[in-house]
Amino acid sequence: MSYDPQTQGNQSDKKSVFGVIVHSFFVIPFSLAIFSILLFVSVRVLTMEKHNVNDYLEDIETGSLTKRWQSAFELSRILSNPQMVPHDQKFIHNMTTAFEKSKNDDDRVRQYLALAMGRSGIVDFGDVLLKATRDEKDENLYAIITSLGILHCIKAVPVLLNVLNDDNAHLRLAAVIALGNIADARTIVHLKRMLNDPEPNVTWDAAIALAKMKDKSGKTIILDLLDRHYLDKFPQINLQDQSRMMMVAISTTSSWHDPDIENTLKEILTKDRNMNVRALAYKVLNNS
Repeated sequence: MSYDPQTQGNQSDKKSVFGVIVHSFFVIPFSLAIFSILLFVSVRVLTMEKHNVNDYLEDIETGSLTKRWQSAFELSRILSNPQMVPHDQKFIHNMTTAFEKSKNDDDRVRQYLALAMGRSGIVDFGDVLLKATRDEKDENLYAIITSLGILHCIKAVPVLLNVLNDDNAHLRLAAVIALGNIADARTIVHLKRMLNDPEPNVTWDAAIALAKMKDKSGKTIILDLLDRHYLDKFPQINLQDQSRMMMVAISTTSSWHDPDIENTLKEILTKDRNMNVRALAYKVLNNS
């Protein structure tokens, strides 16, 4: 599964990952977006059933292909709620077993199980996911890397640093986001290098990742993300997504107390078309 919109100013058919820019800011694996329409219908059916975590795990083990990936999706959804996460060893064992068996299953099953493990917040799953990176197809690796980042798996840092050199821009993007979530100061020098990546959304997320670690190396890029005129150059990004990106940029720099950022926020406060963006700018300015 891939995306191939043209890069700005490039009239060739060179593949880009602009199509996943929204996902890069919200940690949603690119391969999962393809199924959004189908998921809407299927999830409506599934959520009418009073299934629990163990029921979904059983469906993944014994159900049809459709039932398996839908159940894996449901797990990834409900385990994002801390109150729904079991912490007993039986659950951890069953999840691990289901994930290991998914190696030869439909990619969706493996991707959603990887996300479910990450969203559960159970750090034991970090070792399981890290082991999977040794021999995994790219289609699934994005979700696995994403979950390693969600789990703040410090052991994954060497693997993620290696992925920064991958030819696959989707994977470089996933690694940048994961490293930003892990926030290990030793990775700052490597994330600075990604500010010059040929794919703009990789550079954008590298700047965000650095900002999370209080590093201002990506300041110029952050200022671009706060400029709708700049974002308008990327027709793949609609107005709503622009607003979300701007809010991420504002949030991650809220502790900087940087004059250039604050001046930009003042302009946003008076001129931006989106009330939520203006409200966040106001909040940051009044807390600075």
